[in-house]
Amino acid sequence: MAAGRPPATARRRVVALALVLAAAAAAEGASRLIAVRFPGRPAAPDLLYGWLPHTPAASYVTLAAMSAMLVLFLVRTLRSSPGRLPEYLTVLALMYLLRAPMLVLTPLAAARDGSVLAFPLFVNGLFPSGHTALAFMLARLTDAKKSPGLHAVQVALLGVVIVTMLLSRDHYSIDIIGGLLLGYFVSHEWSTGHLFSPLKHLVTAETPEPANGAAVLYSPDV
Repeated sequence: MAAGRPPATARRRVVALALVLAAAAAAEGASRLIAVRFPGRPAAPDLLYGWLPHTPAASYVTLAAMSAMLVLFLVRTLRSSPGRLPEYLTVLALMYLLRAPMLVLTPLAAARDGSVLAFPLFVNGLFPSGHTALAFMLARLTDAKKSPGLHAVQVALLGVVIVTMLLSRDHYSIDIIGGLLLGYFVSHEWSTGHLFSPLKHLVTAETPEPANGAAVLYSPDV
């Protein structure tokens, strides 16, 4: 290792943390821009809202399901492959970075009158749904072959997140579809594409060196 060069593990952590902070700043910036530029934005009709009862308390179930997915994924990662945590954080941060500019394209108001759960940040962005994209990616990043039971639980919790967000009116159905598509695009492109290749080399852990001395990179379990 060259003098003055940070260890690879430290580099991966720094890059991942920087991207997470950038994603949070971008999402909050987009939310505030919507609040300032479109203060009177309208709510929109949704066909599924007419079929499903408005249940504000369902937002608590959404929060519980999302928390469970995050905890389960984090515990599995720390137990089985802690070196890949920066890689996973990077993939999730990329999703939120791509989502931020999309938020301002269709600045609608949420039809969540009577909501019982308010969060002080990221409140004005709807399309695409970050909750849905995050939940989808957590389920997809959980290896169905190595952890079939956990994968099944994550998929079930994804379904809970989707249904309860519709019940609480936290998102329109088109937001959820957009979140699923965004989550699929980012995870699929990271796994098989070339768009994120520069970042992959910065944050992907290396396998033990083979006989010829060449380091081998691996990608997420997607």
